Amino acid sequence: MAEKFSKFRDPGTGIQVFLTPVAASTSSSSSLSPSSLGRVGLILTPIFVLLGLVRALIGGLFWALYLVSGSAGLLRIVLWTFGFISLPVHTLSLGASGRKTKSAVAGQSSVVAVKKGDLVLANHSSWIDLLILSYLHPGVKFVVPVIADSDRQQAQPAKQAGQASRRTAKKNAMSANTRMVAPTSPLTLSSATVEIAILGYAVLPLTSAISFVGHLPPSTSQISSTIHPVLESALKSSSTPLVVFPEVVTSNNRALLTCSLPSTSPPSAKTCVVTTIKYSPASLTSTTSVYSVPTSKLSHLFNILLLSLPYRSVAVRQAVLPRQSAEDWSEQVAGIMSTIARLKRTGLGWGSKKEFLCIANAQSKSS
Repeated sequence: MAEKFSKFRDPGTGIQVFLTPVAASTSSSSSLSPSSLGRVGLILTPIFVLLGLVRALIGGLFWALYLVSGSAGLLRIVLWTFGFISLPVHTLSLGASGRKTKSAVAGQSSVVAVKKGDLVLANHSSWIDLLILSYLHPGVKFVVPVIADSDRQQAQPAKQAGQASRRTAKKNAMSANTRMVAPTSPLTLSSATVEIAILGYAVLPLTSAISFVGHLPPSTSQISSTIHPVLESALKSSSTPLVVFPEVVTSNNRALLTCSLPSTSPPSAKTCVVTTIKYSPASLTSTTSVYSVPTSKLSHLFNILLLSLPYRSVAVRQAVLPRQSAEDWSEQVAGIMSTIARLKRTGLGWGSKKEFLCIANAQSKSS
């Protein structure tokens, strides 16, 4: 089915960045026959469901407590119920050139501390990213680009877009080499592909930002808070550290989309922390943590809780960006993110997802 999306494949790496990861097919060398695997599935599914119900009750309780208290520690219990029993963080030291000089496995106490005026720059492939970052950096808010209503409406995916994306026809596939129109300010997004203008930036709390994950950025009519014309304005007005996703939209955690950042860092940014989040691959017994195609988040959550092993892993890496660098800031962030996450960079920008969602939506309506 992936071949139906050959034109969404990055020509440089050969990677398709939007398709939802699926478990590898059973190899011929497997010790279990398909019928045996089916019987194992019949045995495991009720166990997963029972464990999942317990996990759902615990997770729901602590999520409700978080909504009331705002205590980031409660998010750790929520993540634990998802299967993230361990949440190790690897902190890396970078030289003045931005190259990695050494690395060490660090526990929670070694997570890079951030404060007002700091930026956390992270790759983006799931709504779970926001929970992890909110737990690691209590009090952070999220910078979300804002686009025109017309751009958003054209790419509204249907409820079954996830299924449709796996059977979209080749004839509607998009080009990977179109260009995006960015704002004219020097402190606005600078690179991607399809022509989508960024009108400004909104600063949103976790509970608001999470609703837009998987889709294109929100449009002006969906934002009730202040829309800042440039990233610098958003940073200066915020009383908390801010998280920015340079990829803008979710990819599938297999590679990085084009990094869409200003060519220079915001003057008021005190510390910039690059954070990468890389999930374990999907398996026959575990739904992927990735949320690259905007199906129902509730359905994705139930698959994680009820139809998966109660354990999944994630690799979180962090590095503080050197203050002085002659390199383009966007290029510097992209290079470091690729290095520490061990993810290849692609030539596809976030605007490419607009056509991807349009095709998925159209195919869903016709099916």
